[in-house]
Parts: sequence; C-alpha cells; structure tokens
Amino acid sequence: MFGTIISTFVVGYLTLYLARIGLISGTDKDNPMEPLLFGALISAVDPVATLSILGSPDLQCDQLLYSLVFGESVLNDAIAIVLFKSFHSHYSAAAVDADGELETSSGNIHHVLISFITMTFFSILVGIGMGLIPSFIYKHSRLSKFPKLETALLFLFCYMCYATAEAIDLSGIMALFFQGVVLSHYNSYNLSDTAHVTSDQ
Repeated sequence: MFGTIISTFVVGYLTLYLARIGLISGTDKDNPMEPLLFGALISAVDPVATLSILGSPDLQCDQLLYSLVFGESVLNDAIAIVLFKSFHSHYSAAAVDADGELETSSGNIHHVLISFITMTFFSILVGIGMGLIPSFIYKHSRLSKFPKLETALLFLFCYMCYATAEAIDLSGIMALFFQGVVLSHYNSYNLSDTAHVTSDQ
C-alpha cells in the first residue's frame, strides 16, 4: 500500500524533473498534476504471473501466501485508482488563466492528499458498513434454510457495496475489498454448508 503511494510520487516528480530539464517533451513543466497522474497510472503492479504460479496445483503452495499476495495486489490497485481519481479531480478543476494555461500551485498537492485520505477512509467505512449489514441479516434470519437464495443474496450484497461506493464517488474496489474482509470474519459462520462451499469457490 505505502509502496504504491511512494512509487506514485517518485515516478511523478521524476517525470516532472525530466520534463523541466528538457528530456521529456509534451508535458506541462509547470503543472505537477500531469506527471502525478502518470505516476498513479503505472505504480500499481499487477502480479498476474506470480498469482498464476502460486495458484498452480503442481506446486502446492500455501493458500495463505496466495491470499496475501492477491489481497495486496487488490489493495494496491484500489490505492492507485483512488490516487488517480484524486489527481484527476484537481487537475480538471484547475483554473485556466487568460492565455489558456493551467494555473496550479503547490497547495493543490495538499488538497489532493486530503482528498485521497478522505476518499480512502469513506471507502473503507462503506465497505465495513455494507459488510456488517448482511452479517446482521444472515444472523437474525432463517436464510440458511434456502441455500440458493442465500448465495444469490450474498453476491447481490457484494454488488450493492461496489455500486454504492461508485455512486457516491468513492472507490468501489476498496469498499468491496473491506466488505469481503468483514464478511469472511463475521458472516461465514452464519451461512449454511451449501452456501459456504458455493461462496468459497
């Protein structure tokens, strides 16, 4: 998580520096938002090859290791998306002066960081809240008598979490990730055996 944030700023400001000394053309030398958008775009590394090797039945790797690498990659993707959205919102909202140039200031970076922290916090909050609601419903209802309905509702609750977060301009991926963490801790005990096996697949 912190590696993605550090990588975004290192790549972004390195790109800005290279543009200012003339090694990169086509980038606004006075606007740090453009290179930071680029940094956020390429900072998240997707370990598809690593996951495919770890998931191979021939190697019989520890399932916990696979889950940790997968969870870290999902969280890194979510952090990169939130950073990109934060930079893009402040880049789009930058004022244009009389010559048609973008007016930016170093204060924008502080606004971006506050926006990033706020979006991350509320995305996590939505995910936790939308994970506790179905856990409460499943615990205090008799859905376990209807395994097909139980499984369908579980997937609908997950989609509702993603759609709710995206509808209020938060990170759906981050909300869904934390909803999954909450559901695995609190709701797995409330599921019937059939729904438990189906949801684990």
